[in-house]
Amino acid sequence: MKLPSFSLVVETANLSMADLDGLRDTLESLSAQSLPVQNAEEVVVVDSGDVPEDVLQRLLNAYPWVRVMRLPRGTGYEELKMAGANAVTSEVVVFADGDCFYERGWLEALLTPFSEPSVLIVGGETSVNSTGPYRLGVAMACSFPAPASARGPYTTDRFHLNNVAFRRSVLEKIPIPSRRPCYRMSGLHAATLRAAGYTIWRQPAARTRHAAPNGFSHFMWCFLLFGHDGVVVPRLIAAEARSLDRSPERSRKALNLVRWWAGQSTAKLIEEIRREPSRMLSLPLVAPVFAAAVAFLTAGAVAGLVAPKRLLDAMPDDMLRGSTCRPGQN
Repeated sequence: MKLPSFSLVVETANLSMADLDGLRDTLESLSAQSLPVQNAEEVVVVDSGDVPEDVLQRLLNAYPWVRVMRLPRGTGYEELKMAGANAVTSEVVVFADGDCFYERGWLEALLTPFSEPSVLIVGGETSVNSTGPYRLGVAMACSFPAPASARGPYTTDRFHLNNVAFRRSVLEKIPIPSRRPCYRMSGLHAATLRAAGYTIWRQPAARTRHAAPNGFSHFMWCFLLFGHDGVVVPRLIAAEARSLDRSPERSRKALNLVRWWAGQSTAKLIEEIRREPSRMLSLPLVAPVFAAAVAFLTAGAVAGLVAPKRLLDAMPDDMLRGSTCRPGQN
């Protein structure tokens, strides 16, 4: 099986409100891949000032296969991703985040479908690190889907930029959007790609664990903004379709979306208990975390309906550095 040339792009925007040890853990997990990361043409860490210079230097000494690309402070999440993609020359660009832990077979599983020339976009399966009651409550409430029953790649309507690979030609034609009035742009990007006729594949064997929010402020703002995006992004998708004289995608009705999310939350809890039955004992501690997340999601969705710009205007600087949204834009 012949794989195309590939490069990895790891951004640090998520570290603005997270534990800096996460970047070390990310690089350690990449160094342990079944497909050696040294086979990549480049591994680029794109930083906009969120990681202190001495920390970056220690990482470069420990992982000599990493190249650091520095961009101005304030460069947002999606902009960091695209800057890294534009700086490499390989056929396939693999995106990872600096606060995720990638399982040993992740890279090999993510790249294997590209042995078929018709495959252009492959996303992996992301979940939240669910060790402990707090993280389990976060994992249940977040929007990452429950583990799939499929054993091989299947088509999907979404991907997460912490765990996805593109052929360069796709990003050259339809780059990751930025400077839109939402927190994360992957849903908008996925809709644009599908409308242009691209098929998005998900590879369930390409698994990563995302860090949970670090502290109450990070927790609150993450779920407020996720709730906000759940309302605002479908509107942006519809507006973009109309501007291009396309029929808007048929979006899920709000009630159906809530049902889907509730089903995913339940499925994730069942899977955690199946793997470790003793977790039943921690449910009284999990419930308040889950309830708080639901409350913030709901508040964010309401804000997205009635006053979306106010919520984005109120975002703290650390969250704003991790985003390419620009409050007040249309």
